[in-house]
Amino acid sequence: MDGRQLSVAFPRPGRALWAVLIAMGALGIVTALMTTWAQGADNVFAWLVYEPRHPFSQPWRLLTSGLLTNPASWGHLMFALLGLYFLGAPLEKRWGAWRFLRFLGVSVVVGNLTTVLIGRAMGDAAPERFHPLYVFGPAAAITAIAIAWAREYSDSTVQLFMVLPVRGRVLLWITIGFCVLDLVYPAGMPEGVVAPFGGLIVGLLFGGSPSLARTAWLHVRLALLRRKSTNVHVEDILARKPVRRPRSGAPPLRVVPGGLDEVLKKRTPPKDKRHLN
Repeated sequence: MDGRQLSVAFPRPGRALWAVLIAMGALGIVTALMTTWAQGADNVFAWLVYEPRHPFSQPWRLLTSGLLTNPASWGHLMFALLGLYFLGAPLEKRWGAWRFLRFLGVSVVVGNLTTVLIGRAMGDAAPERFHPLYVFGPAAAITAIAIAWAREYSDSTVQLFMVLPVRGRVLLWITIGFCVLDLVYPAGMPEGVVAPFGGLIVGLLFGGSPSLARTAWLHVRLALLRRKSTNVHVEDILARKPVRRPRSGAPPLRVVPGGLDEVLKKRTPPKDKRHLN
């Protein structure tokens, strides 16, 4: 896929991405219908939305809030579905379903926790946009996917807004620019103005092959093994099966004589051989 253009020819999502798109679309339509036509419909929405004031009282909200969209705006739902669809399909194909789902979940959780940490660090005197009562939406996940796609396909091209072709390395800086713009123009950000920065961190750490997080872990592991042995090489760590190397200063291997063959050679055969069988 490297070097090829990712056009609007509708990529084929895998099962994991289809499940996320269907769940988000169904929740978006149901919550919008219930809010518009039903009495007390906010119960379902309020059960899934995240409250930064109580960050860990109901931990499932850390994840479920990423599947919600604004029930009063169909544009929020459409932007979320398109962002996940066009950039998420190539990542799932390269990573596999489980890594892709873990990546989405971690990005939503980190985005919500970033909102909590920044709000508490800035204190009550900070502007109201840093102290939202409720947060919901996939902005952190979409930001993480955009950064990860830019790192995986830095030389490939994607149609930004289905019109403007940009390369992966350019998309990375455009995504960072959008995160900064969200701080300047915070209107219409139900996810929280700092949540995209959480997705930005996740994309930089866990996007790419190998990711920065995995590369750092391999360096730490190599340093620990080098403390135990001076004969450890990088190939030993990256290999699927460990390579056994002789210990430094160990004595050479030698064959110890003995066994049944040696005993039979020294034994004198009997004169009467009738009872040998």
